[in-house]
Amino acid sequence: MKKWLESRLWIYFSFITLILTIVIAVALIVIILLLEAFALLPSLEGSPKLSWVIPIIFSSLMGLVISGIVMIQILNPIIKLKKAMTKVIESDFSVQLDEDERIAEVSELYHSFNLMVNELSSIQRLQSDFTSVISHEFKTPLSSIQGYAQLLQSPDLTASERETYQHRIIVATKQLSGLSDNILKLSKLDNQSISIERKSYRLDEQIRESILSLHNQWMEKNLTMTIDLDSTVLYANEDLLNQVWMNLLDNAIKYSEQEGQIIVHLKDSKDSVEVIIEDTGIGIPSEKLNIIFERFFQVDGSRFSSGNGLGLAIVKRIIDNHEGTIEYQSELGDGTKVIITLPHKKIEHSK
Repeated sequence: MKKWLESRLWIYFSFITLILTIVIAVALIVIILLLEAFALLPSLEGSPKLSWVIPIIFSSLMGLVISGIVMIQILNPIIKLKKAMTKVIESDFSVQLDEDERIAEVSELYHSFNLMVNELSSIQRLQSDFTSVISHEFKTPLSSIQGYAQLLQSPDLTASERETYQHRIIVATKQLSGLSDNILKLSKLDNQSISIERKSYRLDEQIRESILSLHNQWMEKNLTMTIDLDSTVLYANEDLLNQVWMNLLDNAIKYSEQEGQIIVHLKDSKDSVEVIIEDTGIGIPSEKLNIIFERFFQVDGSRFSSGNGLGLAIVKRIIDNHEGTIEYQSELGDGTKVIITLPHKKIEHSK
């Protein structure tokens, strides 16, 4: 099939070349006949017809040769690209085309193709890694559930042991449920199937409510919670941003030491709002800050050990969907500072 398609391409261009050669030859014949008719063409010795037959034949041959060279120059890059695309279709993303072409347009085309292949290769690696990590993340709580369920079958368990094992099964099932929910959220955010419906609401009240809803967690650690919130009206998706504050505040509480401190600032300006959440927790190694938003990222198994590594990936996607920015400033053992900036969007009135 491939050879047939390639042959058709050559036949097509050869046919065009032949037609062009015939057209040029006929045009030359007509011109010479007109010149001869008006006695404007000097005759060579011998047959007068010979005086124009030779130039026509020579011109036709030259035209054929030149057309053939041009055809090869045009077809070769197309054939190379077709062969490379066939390899990509077969999931071979190692193929690369030489961008050092004399024709600028072909060079640009090859460059775009190489970029596309590199992007596809990255997506394939991401999918492979994603599948591997997903399998691991599900396997851990499932193994825990299976192990404790088997232990519960023992008739010799004390009431305290039975209660402990039941509690651990519940914790593992909650981890599975949270993992499934977060994967679904990420998928919707990536596919933009979550509608970013905006409305005006009080951002300072939302953050304050988020802090109060986590009251028991930060009181258990005897944390000092300091808040400084400007009265702010924001035009945004209230539900999605609520997930952002809950996730970031939960991280700040979870990884703060006993009797630590959390500071929350909200500053409103003409063009944007800035939210700063600062804690005195265990911090993040500075060399890891550039990958903290990758899915399933864990610093060292301690900072994100009780989660599934999807929370910050979801936060980043929500902030991106609001055309905002999020920045982490942290060092291991020296706390973490998160800076979120969200633009003030114009209110859209329905017609």
